[in-house]
Amino acid sequence: MPPPNHTKNSHIMVQRLSYLTLSIGTALLALPFAQAQEAAFEVIEVHGAHQGSYTAVTPEAQAPVSDISALLTQLPGTAVNGNGPLTGIAQYRGLFGDRVNTQVNGVSLAGAGPNAMDTPLSYASLINSERVEMHRGIAPVSAGINTVGGSIKVIESQASFNDTQGRIAAQYQGNGAQSHLGAKVNVGGETHALLVYGDLMHGDEDMKSGGDLRLSPTNYDKQIIGGQYRFNLSDKGLDDESIAIGYQHLETTEAGTPALPMDIDFIRTDRVKVEGEHRLDTWELNWYLAFSDARHGMDNFSERQKPESANARYNNAESQSYDMALTLGRDAWLFGLDSQLSEHNSLITDPTKPMFRVDNFNKVQEDTYSAFAQWQQDIDQWHWQLGARVKHYRTDADEVSHSMAGTMPAIKVLMDRYNQADRAQTQTGLDLVINGRYRVNEELTWILGLARKQDSASYQQRYLWIPMQSTGGLADGRTYVGKMDLDLETAYQLELGADFNRQGLNISPRIFLHRIDDYIQGVKSTDPAVIMAANMMGSQDPMEFANVDAQLLGMDINASYEISDQWQLDLLASYVSGERRDIDDNLYRIAPPRVNLGLNFREGNWSARIEGLMVAAQDKISESQSEQASAGYGLVNLMLGYDGNDWQIKAGVNNLFDIDYEDHLGGYNRVFNADLAPGQRMPGTGQSAWLTGEYRF
Repeated sequence: MPPPNHTKNSHIMVQRLSYLTLSIGTALLALPFAQAQEAAFEVIEVHGAHQGSYTAVTPEAQAPVSDISALLTQLPGTAVNGNGPLTGIAQYRGLFGDRVNTQVNGVSLAGAGPNAMDTPLSYASLINSERVEMHRGIAPVSAGINTVGGSIKVIESQASFNDTQGRIAAQYQGNGAQSHLGAKVNVGGETHALLVYGDLMHGDEDMKSGGDLRLSPTNYDKQIIGGQYRFNLSDKGLDDESIAIGYQHLETTEAGTPALPMDIDFIRTDRVKVEGEHRLDTWELNWYLAFSDARHGMDNFSERQKPESANARYNNAESQSYDMALTLGRDAWLFGLDSQLSEHNSLITDPTKPMFRVDNFNKVQEDTYSAFAQWQQDIDQWHWQLGARVKHYRTDADEVSHSMAGTMPAIKVLMDRYNQADRAQTQTGLDLVINGRYRVNEELTWILGLARKQDSASYQQRYLWIPMQSTGGLADGRTYVGKMDLDLETAYQLELGADFNRQGLNISPRIFLHRIDDYIQGVKSTDPAVIMAANMMGSQDPMEFANVDAQLLGMDINASYEISDQWQLDLLASYVSGERRDIDDNLYRIAPPRVNLGLNFREGNWSARIEGLMVAAQDKISESQSEQASAGYGLVNLMLGYDGNDWQIKAGVNNLFDIDYEDHLGGYNRVFNADLAPGQRMPGTGQSAWLTGEYRF
């Protein structure tokens, strides 16, 4: 059933909004009077890279996180849809999920979870991740196959030659008794290099909100081990030609996802990547082959108390995926071939009723083949980057079955309709991108971006045949069915901005407009068989995925300002509005406006930071998906650190004043017999003291 619409106390909301308005105004007014360029804990860096401008944040510069997706809040325009402590879905300028090209260690291997419990970012090792990069604005065609929603990459350490070093890191967060211990070692000579790493992560208790409500279940247990071996192919003693093989094993057990109808029983995934870099006369050749085997079990009774009226459900899901890529570049030109092949299976059972079996997804195949060409060149004061990418999508699925089809006519109608349909789909898309930078002088550069991009539906949106909530992590409490012949989404994108640097002030504002034809989202189903099947399973008003028209517009800005050699300010601000163009409604789960203002201090080995986060109310909500509005709030975070020659220690407090607030992107509580009512919007976490330390050798 859709979440109930809880009424807010209007006086409290007005008071909160008043404080928020004052805080945002103060932050914006304070900026011109500071005088700094780089914050003491500088985490936002803007670079001119071969593939365009990007921003980056490093894990060491931030408060400890249980999942690397939490670092996205430190990048302009990004946000996180959080369905649990280990289940963060990347959002960029209002687009999220599969629309955002998300890569870990250079690949986009598929996860097993049909509800995105093992999100792409959940496969990043905390100890081995050097930084999270985001192509700011319109991502170039070289960034990935599907980049309608931008491109985010976790850059991990690679085995390096002529280098022997290591690092041990540990952290503890009081709220939820969360701990992490990680270590990595690199041993490299002129010809051989070996890197090994490992992470142990635990959440021993449920987290608590600012109102001292238990957020249950939010416990977790996760381990990652991996390594890479690299061989030097160069006969000149250089390291510009090599071949490498890497391996990672991830295991997550007993992890809560309170915004979803099930919790994680286990996730076991093995990943292998073979890669090489070569010089062919004046050309640079890079390639990789990657494989993933993911197994995933989830249920509605191990980590949460199941209502007596509800049936026990266990979902066994698995996926196998292959990623392949080859790029060839010289001077201004870059050419590439990419392929992503995956198969998904999901079987639902009832441990108390051995005869109950439902094919959630049966041998669903998603195959994509793509080629691109990219050119960039300086012409007078302009730097131009132009690219085109062609991509061919092929999807298919085997027949499905349901053990109750013989006794429930509506289920049999849906099953027969699905099995008799032509499930094989083929589509071809085209991306065109123009990015330009006009350098006025040493202080000012204008930014221009134009693109036409296309993206295909996810396998859930095509092949979810019976009303269920296996929706890739939408977490709206609704049941959905898919549509096999969904059209490609077609986005027309515009970006305007500037980079300004004068006397210590760095400021980079951007405004953007995305006009998307055939945008895929849920609409209310009018199919009698779908409605009847949903009602039989206790769900009202089922949804079906469909092509609609949408528009997103907004702005984001990052800035820093140097007050003195010791004192610095930094600012992040973002706003996005998402609307349907075919009807009068808003898009679902759009991040509310937010401002993050930090004051930093550095003297010798000591550093400190006080940070204010101001988030506005979000009342532009999707009525189609029964989305609830959320009130604005403000938080204060503190950090203090000491960095020795080969060791570092940091301590801090998040949510210093233990503010009780609702996280608009946190979904709705799906757990019964908990401190939160079913359907209540998930609160944010309350006050949490933390401590981190690391030793480098």
